[in-house]
Amino acid sequence: MGALCSHLQKARPMTLTKLAILPVFLFMGACATQPTWSPSSSNRELGVARVSYEYPKFEEPQMSDAQAEQVAANRCAAWGFARAEMIAGELRDCSVSKDGSCDLWKVTREYRCTGEGSFARTAAR
Repeated sequence: MGALCSHLQKARPMTLTKLAILPVFLFMGACATQPTWSPSSSNRELGVARVSYEYPKFEEPQMSDAQAEQVAANRCAAWGFARAEMIAGELRDCSVSKDGSCDLWKVTREYRCTGEGSFARTAAR
């Protein structure tokens, strides 16, 4: 019994230490999350696909242009278009503000859907 208690006493501080630092790692993991491009409010009638991502203040993530184009191309393909061509520029809006400061930014790109596929030809008739 004495050996068992001795073992538990040695193990307990290590377990408490691990539990104490767990929130730190969870917080750091949350901060390291990389945003991704996702479909945004698009306009099928105009053939304009929008993709966007959000990020908190004090961060400026490095985003993949190829991923943005792929998300837009997928949206255009779902509408029956063959390609997505980027419209120059980006829109940057404040999604969440507090006391005159922006806490969450939203960046949006627009793509023109081109090259009619079968669905687009059928819809145009």
